[in-house]
Amino acid sequence: MKRRDALGRVALLMGGTLSAPTILAFLESCKSATDTSTATGFSFSTDRKALVSEVAEMIIPKTDTPGAKDAKVGEFIEKMLNECYSEKDQDSFTKGLDALEKKDFMKSSAADRTTILKEMEKSAKDEIAKADTEKKARAEEEKKKYTEAGKEYSDAGVPFFRLMKELTLLGYFTSEVGATQALEYVPVPGRYDGCIDYKPGQKAWAM
Repeated sequence: MKRRDALGRVALLMGGTLSAPTILAFLESCKSATDTSTATGFSFSTDRKALVSEVAEMIIPKTDTPGAKDAKVGEFIEKMLNECYSEKDQDSFTKGLDALEKKDFMKSSAADRTTILKEMEKSAKDEIAKADTEKKARAEEEKKKYTEAGKEYSDAGVPFFRLMKELTLLGYFTSEVGATQALEYVPVPGRYDGCIDYKPGQKAWAM
């Protein structure tokens, strides 16, 4: 799957645009610690790896197709945060995990976990909306501090659940199991047909 196609698919599933850090990380590619100061040695403990994987599985559960755990999305998220995101985004993500641990997420029932994540999703949307409103009110000189895309939400980094959801979807649909089992996949495409009708219940095509 091409990077731009993957970003477009995830943006569609998110119901809007992706955050600038995610767009830049995915399009510009990640670099090693010797190439950039972005690779900070960020990593998860064993317990946090399990927590991240569990949240990802709540977002994309296993049904008749593999879930996020099958696609090893937790490992993908850890690698992306370490190699492609700034410290402020890593800190924002860590604070989100702190909040989940305080709410005993791993010991909660499925219904309670859903409630917790929905609350975090609402909080992320409110935070983004507030930051966007504040940005519009800034003077022209202050606006120069932001990226050309103008999508950075605040100095605190991308809200935890927003980033969690973006990376879960990106990790899943660019994985082998996600592309070949959750999507309609042709390993060796033949001729290009620009307009093919979908059959009822057919999966979206992997790019």
